[in-house]
Amino acid sequence: MGEVKLTSPRVVIIREGMPDLELQTTNADMILWDLTRPKQRPPWPSFQDAPILWMTFLAWAAARRTGAIETSLTWDTWRNDVLEVQPITDDDADAAGQGAPFPDGEQGAADL
Repeated sequence: MGEVKLTSPRVVIIREGMPDLELQTTNADMILWDLTRPKQRPPWPSFQDAPILWMTFLAWAAARRTGAIETSLTWDTWRNDVLEVQPITDDDADAAGQGAPFPDGEQGAADL
């Protein structure tokens, strides 16, 4: 089997006083989003309506899944401590088939 090319977003997580993390999100992270979102009160918006929330959650899920952070680090702590989650959109990543940064080609605020 050749190199696996995922379309899920690759991200860089920027945290104050800590090394940046570069992670590949996967289907497991997106499923966790799908299962978690409707349980919130009030329910979280869809990823199309809240792309920063979605990407920050996927980054948290990927960081826990890969062991980049302790699994005990809660979502609330993560979302308050992370300064920014940036999609990786460089030509090398795009050429390798590594994820579109936003669903359905949406652009981030920096791209507008």
